[in-house]
Amino acid sequence: MTDMTKKLATGFGLLLASSALQASNTGTDTNLSAKARAGGMGGAAYTMPQEASAAVFGNPATLTQFKGVNVNFGTSLLAISSADIETSSNINALGGSVTSRSHSDADNYVIPDFGLSIQLSPNLVIGTGLEVDAGIGADYRDDPISLTGAGLITLPLNVELISFNANLAAAYQTTERLSVGAALTVGYAMVQLGTAGPTSGLSNMLGANATGTPFVADGSANLGINDFGGTTSSVHDIGFGASLGAIYQLDEGIALSLTAKSEVQYNLNNILYQDTSNFAFGGSTGSYQNLKLEQPAEIIAGIAINDVFAPGLLVEADIVWKNWSEAATYQDIFDDQFMVLLGAQYRYHDWTFRAGYSFVENMIKNKPSNTLDDFAGLGSLPMGDTGGAPFGNDLTKIAQASLLPIIWKHTITAGIGYALTDAVSIDAYAAYAFPEEESTPLSNIEAAVSAHVLPTTDLKMKSSIDAGYLLGAGLTISLP
Repeated sequence: MTDMTKKLATGFGLLLASSALQASNTGTDTNLSAKARAGGMGGAAYTMPQEASAAVFGNPATLTQFKGVNVNFGTSLLAISSADIETSSNINALGGSVTSRSHSDADNYVIPDFGLSIQLSPNLVIGTGLEVDAGIGADYRDDPISLTGAGLITLPLNVELISFNANLAAAYQTTERLSVGAALTVGYAMVQLGTAGPTSGLSNMLGANATGTPFVADGSANLGINDFGGTTSSVHDIGFGASLGAIYQLDEGIALSLTAKSEVQYNLNNILYQDTSNFAFGGSTGSYQNLKLEQPAEIIAGIAINDVFAPGLLVEADIVWKNWSEAATYQDIFDDQFMVLLGAQYRYHDWTFRAGYSFVENMIKNKPSNTLDDFAGLGSLPMGDTGGAPFGNDLTKIAQASLLPIIWKHTITAGIGYALTDAVSIDAYAAYAFPEEESTPLSNIEAAVSAHVLPTTDLKMKSSIDAGYLLGAGLTISLP
């Protein structure tokens, strides 16, 4: 076996081995954080990206920085150490303070990455690629969420989104200092949202328990809510989007960038079933409901400084703004959000060392809408304006809590690369996301449970997520 063959075998071995590693996420959208080189720099790669896929899916104008033919592919594994929802309340009939903790089984996700750029002329470069641009998941099927803290009422929620993007991009260097670019995005999403198993305790809101003893605390009319089974299945759709970008060389080794990305919309038919016909204050017979979901529009500004502070040293800072407040469905639970991405890279002979940090602003709405999109109900639970639904926005708060990965705020990263030859290199990176917690009161559910089941006070829900890890590796080939 030649030295070249041995080096290539080693590179492919590292690449494949990465798929067996534990990993983590930095938010609902991956942005550029799950790429072998950009991942080591905290996702800061919108101004001077180091791999073709970061240009294709980041700022398309940066493709002019890639001469000849460049191809990169890699994989990362994303996992959550532990994600839990804790519900607590005071119920005197059960001895006072009660607490229930549910654990999500959603953990490991493999994230592929591929990019290709081809220089067609001295000023024109085209590119294409495939990536996972967004992904979230929470699985409480075998450990249902308690709505009271005492296990009296439980929901086996199951939420998952996996969104793939395929991009076709082009960039043109208009002057010695300015390059512009554009990209077309074709998205493919698989989504699941609802319950995936039987609920418990909701039939108590009919007004009597299993022995016929009235459960209505204040003598008011019962709610007429029944227990129900699974309400959802995996559905999918195709969406389209576009990106525009520009990069300007301010001075030797100093570049400024600006990127605008449109939303990508998915229309998910028959994703959630509802039957609120027994609801005492008005509802509707069984029907499947549709969901319109949009990955948000973005504006990104960045600066990169290369070989200025020291030979071989690249420093980049990017600021990302995400328009969640106008993205279908997300607008019901999220506010607009800023992300700050900081990254550095140092080249020393055949070795490259990378480090990064990202801060993601909390976008959880303090006062979410009382439904998601136009949902009228979840099983027999009324939502929105259905008959003056008694739960207000508390069911939406539970949906917020179910999307646990978004509460990570701070992530640190590190990466390393080695040039096997002038044309072939391997890269690996790791990211660590710090633990976070989020707590919210469920005052509307508290009032309904108190009136129709047992007197309950101080009902609140806390979502918590332990430290997360993201590990990955990739192979890059650059030809003149």
